This record gives sequence, C-alpha cells and structure tokens, in this order.
Amino acid sequence: MQRLVVELSERFERKRIPLYGDVRRSIFRIYRDVRFSHNKLPYKTHAAAYLSPDGGRHTPGGLYIHVAPKGAFLSLAFYDLHPLFQRRWRDAMAQDPKAFLAVVRALARSKLQIIPPDDEEDSLRKMPRGFSHFAAAPIGPYFRLRHYLIHEDLDAATLGSRRLVERAVAFAQHGLPLLKYGWRLAAELDWG
Repeated sequence: MQRLVVELSERFERKRIPLYGDVRRSIFRIYRDVRFSHNKLPYKTHAAAYLSPDGGRHTPGGLYIHVAPKGAFLSLAFYDLHPLFQRRWRDAMAQDPKAFLAVVRALARSKLQIIPPDDEEDSLRKMPRGFSHFAAAPIGPYFRLRHYLIHEDLDAATLGSRRLVERAVAFAQHGLPLLKYGWRLAAELDWG
C-alpha cells in the first residue's frame, strides 16, 4: 500500500492532478478499535488509503482506495461533509444548477456517475429544508445526498497487476470535474 501511494502521488504530479498521498498519513491502520464494537477481531479485513490535495485523510475531495479479498474499489469523494460545506454545496446547486449538471454530464461522458440518493444508504429520504421546490427538477435528487462520490469496482486481476495504477490515474482524471467543483466550493467557504 505504501508503494502504491508513492507511485500514485508521482503519477498524479506528472499528470497535474492535485492529489497527493503521504505514507504515514494517507494509509488507514489495519487494526481496529475494539473497545466500543461488538466485533472483537483485532484486524480489519481490508486495506485502504486516501489521497487528497494536501495528503491529509480528512481533507474533502480525494481518491479513496479500498483493497479487500471481495469488494475492492476506487472512489472519488466528498464524504462526510462538514455542515457548513454541505450547506454551501446545496446553495451552489440552487444558485447555478447548470454548473452542477455540467459536472454530471462530464462524468457521464466518461461513463461515471455520482451515486444517486436511492443507491446511497446514508442519503436523506426527503428534500432538505429550504430546497423542496427543486424536488421535481433534474437536479433535485442531488440535494438529498450527504456525500458526493463516484465509484469504480476493481477485480482481483487488476489488484495484482500494474493495471491498478493505470486504472486509478484514469479514474481520477475522468473524475476531475467533480473534484474541481467541490474544491472550488471549499475554497469559497468562510470557515470562521
């Protein structure tokens, strides 16, 4: 995983994709905190890493790599957004729906899509307060999302080959419209 993080960071830099990984901060630990869990097995059954613009694991908008015997995948995500950032995202979609729908169309050209709220278990069941008038609009379902992410499954043959790096770089390149949209909103946000 360390070698993968280093190689992806180098490849992203060459392709001018602003994602970076640090071998100490980007890789999730393999052991579990069992103090508050019913499952007392000490180790996770997967390995994971997150590459972001600053190499931190909590920076919004990055590449998540999940490696497991079953269910390996890549994901570009704005996950578990701070409430201020979530509100800013929804406000931006309401103020300029065409800009967000342009991101959706750009992803579709690369055969990618933001996971819709009906397929995302953590999405809202109803429209959030203040945005219900968008319910019937094409952009309506995106207001119910709590996370904005795209996903690509990986097979075992890819995991064990050099194709993993190529696939991750291509995936990040195709998902840049979503990342750039979210990064722009994060930069505009007044965290004070």
